[in-house]
Amino acid sequence: MTPTLWGRWQTRLLLLGTIGLLITIGFGALFGNFVTPLALLGYVLLLGLAWDIVYQALQSLRWDRDWPPLFMVGGGLLEALLLWGLIKADFLWAGLGLAGLPGVAPGLTLAQFALHYGTVFTVIFLIMFGPMKVIFLKWRFRGGQFF
Repeated sequence: MTPTLWGRWQTRLLLLGTIGLLITIGFGALFGNFVTPLALLGYVLLLGLAWDIVYQALQSLRWDRDWPPLFMVGGGLLEALLLWGLIKADFLWAGLGLAGLPGVAPGLTLAQFALHYGTVFTVIFLIMFGPMKVIFLKWRFRGGQFF
């Protein structure tokens, strides 16, 4: 199955809004701060929606219009690096009159970020290539679209 842009967006919204949200709430309890993990999940969603446009364009350049799962992992790493860069871009936020990326605690460590992002990404990646294909049989043949 080659996902369409609408399919990518629908799949991203469904998985981040369910599985990602449950994992994020767990990290909120673990860190004693629910705002930062939820804000990070929101930023992952927003960056991902934009990244999916680029991802779709790049995929269309391949002769078979297919995308190996390893490329998804690479895309996830680039997304994580971009988000971490935005978190640490104090000069950017100071220029806008902000103390940092809105909603993200200034004391967020790289380990906390990597653990949260890595867990959400890995679990969603595994679900997408396993149970999703069994639970949502037609999802595979509709370009990733649910509606």
